[in-house]
Amino acid sequence: MTEDAIASVKKSRPRPHRINVRYSQKEYRHVVEQARIANLKPATMLRELSLGSCLTAVPRFPEDVYRAIRSMGGNINQLARQANSGHGNPKQVDALRASVNDLLKVLLH
Repeated sequence: MTEDAIASVKKSRPRPHRINVRYSQKEYRHVVEQARIANLKPATMLRELSLGSCLTAVPRFPEDVYRAIRSMGGNINQLARQANSGHGNPKQVDALRASVNDLLKVLLH
């Protein structure tokens, strides 16, 4: 299926047609687990796969990691704003760079 065809199918709402599929217990557990890994509902995952989408695993981290990333994102935006206005502070940039590097080490190992 071409990308244009997939896009047009995705844009068409609502979806009036339904296909019922039966699975063995083992198959069902596999589908549910794959959907969990992709952070999707099983029906959404199956629809996307059947329409030619490639799915990737979405890493899950504890809430405190997401909170730290959001905080750093806010700090990066503030530092960028200051730097663009000519008032950047190199010590703040270095401290933030060290924090980001520490976070990346935790996430990637």
